[in-house]
Amino acid sequence: ADEERQRAHEKQELLIAELNHRVRNILALIRGLISQTRDSAMSVDQFIGTLESRVHALARAHDQITADRWSPARLYDLIEVESGAYLGERSDRVQLSGPNVLLTPGCFTVLALVIHEMLTNAAKYGALSDSGTVKIDWRVDEDGSLLIDWTESGGPPVVAPTRRGFGSTVIERSIPYDLGGHAEISYRLAGIEAHFCIPSIHVVSVLPDVTATDRAKPAAPVVPGLLKGRNVL
Repeated sequence: ADEERQRAHEKQELLIAELNHRVRNILALIRGLISQTRDSAMSVDQFIGTLESRVHALARAHDQITADRWSPARLYDLIEVESGAYLGERSDRVQLSGPNVLLTPGCFTVLALVIHEMLTNAAKYGALSDSGTVKIDWRVDEDGSLLIDWTESGGPPVVAPTRRGFGSTVIERSIPYDLGGHAEISYRLAGIEAHFCIPSIHVVSVLPDVTATDRAKPAAPVVPGLLKGRNVL
């Protein structure tokens, strides 16, 4: 009985330490969002609106990864939820194609901000500001890295930004700095193209493909062995 109480106490301490770590991380991230959004905002109203949209994107991602006790989550769900927040019933203007990839929670949160900023730009200046479409294709290469291709078409002629705002910083630097990956964005006249590479350490598994009936279902559970050889707390 004493051993069981000791194990329960140690487990509780571990969970509290983990919670404190995650709270500190999310607070640091929000502090960064506030600071960077303030620096690039042209007015108080713009500051409030932009910050609110970014925090909502984080909240949506957090809801998805905590729905199953901070388990890995599907890339498909991340993009579908984020595009649905922008377009509602017109979310079919964002076309998705790729395997059913599960990502680590940390990677999921970073990608949520990147996808949010890409969709924000598309809605303000790109294909979604007109009658165009966004195609997001992804695949897993031989070494297990996730490659994401973003292609906009049918929108207004693209003009490269004259100033580097926080949105551009999130898109171009988050994946390289936070995930050790690669990000490239091209301002082609016919539509923006972007390419992202997520290292394999952030890709937990590739599950059977998503079907139309899966869209209303929660993410599939992680099967035994998916975390074999990985270091987790």
